[in-house]
Amino acid sequence: MNIITVLRHIVYSQVDGQDLLLDLYLPEQETHPRPVILWVHGGAFRKGDKEMPPVMQLVDQGYAVASLNYRLSQQAIFPAQIHDCKAAVRWLRANADLYKLDPGRIGAWGASAGGHLVALLGTSADVPELEGAGGNPAYSSRVQAVCDWFGPTDFLRLNDFPGSMDHNAADSPESELIGGPIQDNQDKVARANPITYVTAEAPPFLIMHGELDPLIPVNQSERLHEALQKAGVDSTLVILNGLGHGFQGDEKRWGQILQQVQDFFDRHLKSEAEVTGPIDEDTNLQANRWVHPFETGPVGLKYVTFTSQAIGEAYGYFLYLPPDYDTQRERRYPVLYWLHGRNGDPSRIFPVAERLDAAIREGRAPAMIAIGVNGLQQSMYCDDKEGVFPVETVIVKDLIPHVDATYRTRPQRGHRAVEGFSMGGFGAARLGFKYPDLFGLVSILGAAMHNEAALHDFRPEIFEAVFGGNLTYCRANVPWTLVEQNADRIRSRTIIRLYVGEHDQMLLRTNIRYHQLLERLNIEHQFGIVENAGHSVAEVYDNFAGDPFAFYAEAFSAAPD
Repeated sequence: MNIITVLRHIVYSQVDGQDLLLDLYLPEQETHPRPVILWVHGGAFRKGDKEMPPVMQLVDQGYAVASLNYRLSQQAIFPAQIHDCKAAVRWLRANADLYKLDPGRIGAWGASAGGHLVALLGTSADVPELEGAGGNPAYSSRVQAVCDWFGPTDFLRLNDFPGSMDHNAADSPESELIGGPIQDNQDKVARANPITYVTAEAPPFLIMHGELDPLIPVNQSERLHEALQKAGVDSTLVILNGLGHGFQGDEKRWGQILQQVQDFFDRHLKSEAEVTGPIDEDTNLQANRWVHPFETGPVGLKYVTFTSQAIGEAYGYFLYLPPDYDTQRERRYPVLYWLHGRNGDPSRIFPVAERLDAAIREGRAPAMIAIGVNGLQQSMYCDDKEGVFPVETVIVKDLIPHVDATYRTRPQRGHRAVEGFSMGGFGAARLGFKYPDLFGLVSILGAAMHNEAALHDFRPEIFEAVFGGNLTYCRANVPWTLVEQNADRIRSRTIIRLYVGEHDQMLLRTNIRYHQLLERLNIEHQFGIVENAGHSVAEVYDNFAGDPFAFYAEAFSAAPD
């Protein structure tokens, strides 16, 4: 076993004169910053503490672990508890250099009440009212992976199955947490439910639950898992047969359970080299970023690779060809470049391609080629300042010429569209408005339309990794700047739509402000707030007031050759 250093009773925040404490478990001295796990204890929100977390196996494998105390429900009602957890994450980032922690690799793990809080950490990143005032506001409270052990996630459905507790009672843990009976305070309940905030932006989840849990029914984990999967989030649900609350029932399985947790965090917080040991120096560590182990997808999607000159290696994308592509050999087609969101990959085109294929077959959309672009996980579709990951250059200088040379495209700007969702919406605006001679159609959906100030304040990891911590470089590359710079080249030439879900709590207001900017610049565009849609591309497409593909039918039919 490695040497472990334990630093106890560190003050990570102060609230109303109260010190909030955590213990930090550090493995033997490392030459590189360590990934971090935040452990959040259980105890029905009214008891429990940071002592004796089940983390020694992870520390022995090179993880740093922080175990925190948070305010219990008799001390303060919700949202105090999530405020404290988010304050702890921000503290870890603020003190990363001091303790040799990696601020870009923070996982959260908790059990029961702690499972609820880590699930909420994962789903509610950047929800302002849940951040609190616990210090270090310049740092993000976002986590990169979540392990939820049997946490309540949808309070009003806790009594769906008979158990040993009446969760609707005024003295239930959930009622005491929100300050009143849950059935009489449904707005407060919604605010506390992790499931309320699920979006495609959530990190990977491992959810584990005992099949026979008499306190927190297994439907709580099932409902969260279903919501995450519907949003396109990487979620794994493990139902442990024969086990109860706290996985009681078979102590022999404890080691296997902990190994599943370690394997999950290894996949999402460690590089292959850290998991398997040293590798050959000639091994290309960027390979898994630019190419994924895909082959095919729905509706005939194929995964294609080619050699990009910008990166000097293979680059992969998903290709959709319309139904008549192989039979109408003299026909040429417009092209849609589809940009995925943060933490995504080219496979995020799947739900869009399925809807597009149906619309083409039903005559609602023109036959077109669609490309599922690889924008890496947090590039914002911009070349990073250091030139290590030139995503924009790959797309503009390599991918588009490759597509035009390889397939029967109509290569004029009026027949080339860029569409994206979330980070991809930011990217569609970036590329579409920076290169108005390249793209004639720009479709911006549920966009993470951050300006340089928002990236600095709320996405510090992206601000550093992509923009080099340089406000000038960041300002020059956000869509707010680019559309003003090129307004004369965009106005009356580019066909634009901007849509956002009415329940997209994080991004609704910033999309409205961007719409107002386009109006001030006299740039004609479609704008809409999609009813019954949150931060989900499927919900946006399925709840359009009209046919979402009419945009392409009208624009491509009117475009000159």
